[in-house]
Amino acid sequence: MIYTMRKILFLYVILFSTAAFAQKSEMLLTLEEALDYAVVHSPTLNVERIKLKEASIEVDEKRLHHVPDIFLSGDLRRNLIISATPVPAHAFDPTAQEGELIYLKFNTKWNSSTGLNLNYDLFNPEKINSVAEQQHQLNIQEYDTQISEEELKERVAIAYAECVIAEEQMQMLKSDTAYYSEFLNNANQLFYKERISLSERNDAHSSYNESIMNFLEAEKIVKERRVQLLYLLGIDVTKDNIESLLLHENISALTEKMEENTSVTYTISSLEELRQQEVVDLAGMRIKSASLKYAPTISLQGYYGTNFYDNELSLFNNNLWRGNSYIGISLRVPITQSLSTSKEVSRLRLHKQIEAENLRDIRNSVNKDRLNNLSLLQVRKESYRLSRENWQMSMQNSEAIQMQYEKGYIQQADLLNEKLKIQQFRQKYLQSAYDLFNSFVAI
Repeated sequence: MIYTMRKILFLYVILFSTAAFAQKSEMLLTLEEALDYAVVHSPTLNVERIKLKEASIEVDEKRLHHVPDIFLSGDLRRNLIISATPVPAHAFDPTAQEGELIYLKFNTKWNSSTGLNLNYDLFNPEKINSVAEQQHQLNIQEYDTQISEEELKERVAIAYAECVIAEEQMQMLKSDTAYYSEFLNNANQLFYKERISLSERNDAHSSYNESIMNFLEAEKIVKERRVQLLYLLGIDVTKDNIESLLLHENISALTEKMEENTSVTYTISSLEELRQQEVVDLAGMRIKSASLKYAPTISLQGYYGTNFYDNELSLFNNNLWRGNSYIGISLRVPITQSLSTSKEVSRLRLHKQIEAENLRDIRNSVNKDRLNNLSLLQVRKESYRLSRENWQMSMQNSEAIQMQYEKGYIQQADLLNEKLKIQQFRQKYLQSAYDLFNSFVAI
């Protein structure tokens, strides 16, 4: 009797745990709300958005590289040893012999300079396409962000569907546990009255234990699916959030909603194709930039400032400062660098061919996946319909079989076998629902 009471108490804990959980529920989410929340709060997607902002700043940074470089400069020197320069002596002494040299010092102990400098590339092969290349990088990052968003939506939709299926499975197994508990109670009474054998009573007990184990496993799965959904939504994975998460749709409602919102657009595949096209264009742009390295670099330099020379450090004496300025153009023509440039161009051309082949492969893959997914969707729709129909018929049979057992028309073993078949039909129904949700998301 004590053992039976423990069983009943444990059953009450299972039956009312869901009700207690429902009272704590605070986070009721529909599929659309889950998707919208994830798009805003997902850390992984926010990282992609930050990378996009970073890429945009890099484009502006490259544009600023074409602005003339104007800067201030200044220095102060203390010449510890002033070098002497040999000069012809007759330039200073007419009586000096031919070829005689004297050494003069053309510097002072202190000198300083300060001024405004200008550097500007009139033509620089390495800069001419830098903005266009960075713009391609920005476009690629934009596609990466969009692809990440679509992938996140797919993962959230799958996680949401897994939660819905896990919740319904747990509710079904809870009903099984209640049924087998009552069944075991009746079996115990019949056994005490010596109307059934010990093996039949033990079979009922085994079925009850199995239902408890299945329910506990289902409960664990529900928690795992909630944890995964919370993680994808960007919500802190805490015990309170796990217990408060509640989904609005059931399997039937979610199936209808997904079917209504399904359109054959293949968003991710299209974005991947557009992204790869940008990669090919970027590879072509880099070939052009590398080819320009054969050309010379023309730069403009300018300086406007003043110099200080004296043996005493008197920087504030305006009479000791002398003006100095210049402007000029420099030309740099590559010679030996052209050898490495030719190899670089060849390498970049091969790289572009690789990216072009990758683009062709993506396009072929999109067409292949489109046909396969459409065909698979039709198969899974029919499989779901048939599995659901089989499960509903098995539920109808369950009532008739139970009545036959109560009237003594069939044995306990036959009843348990029929219950096992019902559970198998139910599992096939849940699996077909999961497969169908995956096909909806893939489309």
